[in-house]
Amino acid sequence: MKNKKEKIEKEEIEIIAPQKASNPDNLSKTLILGLVGLVLLLIPGTLNKIIGILIGAALLIVGILAIIRYTKEHEVGSNLNLVSGILYSVLGVIIIIYPYSIINLVTICLGVYLIINGLLKLKLAFMLKNTTNKWIGTLIMGIITIILGLLLIFNPFAGITITKLAGAFLVVVAIFDLVDTYIIQK
Repeated sequence: MKNKKEKIEKEEIEIIAPQKASNPDNLSKTLILGLVGLVLLLIPGTLNKIIGILIGAALLIVGILAIIRYTKEHEVGSNLNLVSGILYSVLGVIIIIYPYSIINLVTICLGVYLIINGLLKLKLAFMLKNTTNKWIGTLIMGIITIILGLLLIFNPFAGITITKLAGAFLVVVAIFDLVDTYIIQK
């Protein structure tokens, strides 16, 4: 029974590992992740403000359109357009006034992404354990990625430091992904 399970895991690894290593989408995602990380690291203040203002403006536009829709329809149930329009508009104005507030949400989302990425690395490491001795590198990268994700979620940092830290984490994760791909190809 144990041999059958090992055989199935080995077959999964033989299928998954080459696909992961040779998939151009994985390389593209890794490079984009690294590029976003560099931008966050090098110009965090300007980027934070621009992102906040764009999101605030989008919410304000959605709110105004909902209010306009309410004034044109006057049907039963169209009160929802008025209420949602007012809420979106107020939220949009608040975010435009305080554009840095949106960065905390983005940072938490990045943290969740890194934790999921790290967990997937751990799974791959345990799958590789029975077939190669190179699984330890993938295991270490998975653990570090999870730790970085947790740091982003429960960040003790503030303001622009969060963005710089997020950028540095993304660059490190991109490097880990490249190293992981290199290890799998060998």
